[in-house]
Amino acid sequence: METERVRHAMEALLATDPEVADCDELADHVRTMREVRNYLDAYELRCTRRSRELAAHGRAEPPTSLLANHGGQSGREAAIVADRERVASQASSFEDALGDAEVSAGHLDAMAAATKGLDEPQLAAFLAYEDDLLAAARTMSVDAFTRECRGVARQIVAASTDGAGDAAELDRQRAQANVKRWVDKTTGMRLTLLELDPVSDATVWSAIDAQLASLRKADGNARTPWQRMQVDAVVAAVGAGPGADRVPEIMVLSDYATLVRGLHANSVCETVDGVPLPVSTVRRMCCDANIVPAVLGSNGEILDVGRAERTANRAQRRALRAMHRTCAHPDCTVGFSACRIHHVKWWWRDLGDTDIANLLPLCERHHHLVHEGGWGLTMTPDRVATWTRPDGTVHSTGTTIDRAPHGIATPRAGSPALTEAIPAAMPT
Repeated sequence: METERVRHAMEALLATDPEVADCDELADHVRTMREVRNYLDAYELRCTRRSRELAAHGRAEPPTSLLANHGGQSGREAAIVADRERVASQASSFEDALGDAEVSAGHLDAMAAATKGLDEPQLAAFLAYEDDLLAAARTMSVDAFTRECRGVARQIVAASTDGAGDAAELDRQRAQANVKRWVDKTTGMRLTLLELDPVSDATVWSAIDAQLASLRKADGNARTPWQRMQVDAVVAAVGAGPGADRVPEIMVLSDYATLVRGLHANSVCETVDGVPLPVSTVRRMCCDANIVPAVLGSNGEILDVGRAERTANRAQRRALRAMHRTCAHPDCTVGFSACRIHHVKWWWRDLGDTDIANLLPLCERHHHLVHEGGWGLTMTPDRVATWTRPDGTVHSTGTTIDRAPHGIATPRAGSPALTEAIPAAMPT
């Protein structure tokens, strides 16, 4: 970023007062603030790089110590910046884009997290797609770009290990699973820490989600605080025992082509919370009676029940889970399990049907905005939603589906998608 641009941006911030700004003015302030922050993040990368160079010759402390001791950062924050600098040094176009406010530090952090476990040939294959990755980062949110980077890294590992790499990672996670229990000496509260692999975690939370569904039904309109309800669900799930009324299910999402042929350009192979799973593990899990493979329409269940029921049934919740990882608001990352199923055309006010075409998952906060906060929400048959502020201005319009298979870059005419070309990029 040019120094003059930074100076103007900083002067603009100093001349504003966010406490008297309206919505559009706040958006302008935040965009200006992003320019300043990106400049500082890019400057921090340069300082970190220089500290690393000096430390290599014994002339300075390591970058993490510099950032912690003089930058007021925690050890974890300093380590994140050090990893960010590593990626920036390997993909210089991202550092330039950071300084120009085209991408954020979070985009570099997504690349750092995705590449941390790759060996040198795998890392070289990942970085071979720097231009495509940068094009994607310019248009994607950090959350979406994180998923894309993770998907590219998974395909590279699969290509270089004949598909065994992701299964080995799951085995490693299982070996590191752990349970800790202790008492906080100050509060007297009992703490339990579970460190679980994705499959074990899905098993635990499927049981908890089953109890949450029962508690929600019993709660009615009492609106028990969500945190209290989660605690009650955990306790109930642990104490349910073999005589529980409902057997917990794990829903695993995968497209047919992936199950048959393995990972490909548009693969989906993950838990309902978006955690990737090895294809080999999913194939095995599909034989388990408690696993629900989400291949829509495969078991012929009726999904549209009209106004015969007000509450979405289990089949409908499965279908919605297959489309939505999170709350349907474009800026929200609250997981599907913590959401209520909302009638876009209200059941009681608009006589809206309890049909898939009229249902969306919304977290407590955004559900409240629609029902009590005066926000408008409409949705087209192809699930494009428009959110309208109470003053009538449009906040956003876009698809609500965040799990549709897609490549990291739109293929150009006559060229394959990025992920289709990944195996060919691996060193021989």
